[in-house]
Amino acid sequence: MKSPFYKCSRCVGENSTFIKFGKTKNGKQRFQCSSCKKTSVLKYSYQAYRENIDLKIIRLTKEGLGIRSIARFLKISTTTLLKRIIKISHYIQPPLINHNKTYEVDELRTYIGNKKQIVWLVYALEKDSKNVICFNLGKRTMKNLNTVIKTLLYSKPEKIYTDKLRNYQYLIPKEIHQTKRFGTNAIERKNLSIRTHLKRLNRKTICFNKSIVMLTSILKIYFWL
Repeated sequence: MKSPFYKCSRCVGENSTFIKFGKTKNGKQRFQCSSCKKTSVLKYSYQAYRENIDLKIIRLTKEGLGIRSIARFLKISTTTLLKRIIKISHYIQPPLINHNKTYEVDELRTYIGNKKQIVWLVYALEKDSKNVICFNLGKRTMKNLNTVIKTLLYSKPEKIYTDKLRNYQYLIPKEIHQTKRFGTNAIERKNLSIRTHLKRLNRKTICFNKSIVMLTSILKIYFWL
């Protein structure tokens, strides 16, 4: 039985038709091109090829579903999902930073793999818009804290509010550094939202981060999409 409704993707023959040529091990019909004699499956049922799959991955990720939950819902493998999340995050760019703004900086504690491998999420929140400007993952050291602070200082900020962690005293100029009470209310509320929305950051959950690459990708999607 011939099927003239498809063009061969290999020879791109204008007059080529397809003839049924047995089935795959999964029971799908295989066709043979009449021009190049190559075989192929014309109708794929693989769910990851759907056009809006990336949009659904983004929405479900921001709603806090875990990797296995999203994979079950979309009917794709966890390996495919992990690759898609990393690919999506690769094209995400941080927002442009405006000059002369006020920021809040704080740290959120989590872990990778097991609770002995502590990782800190250090990030900056613009006080007016409540948007996350930049973030960094790593140990709570001067180097990692300075990665975020240095980005803010390039924008010539009016004020930077932090808690009373001593490290900030050496990184932020005194004239713009503030540690007063209630100065970090917005970012402390943001910490609660992050832990509520992202299951992997909940305090009491069986979900956890297995790699810093995946956690970075999830946060980029959550913050900037």
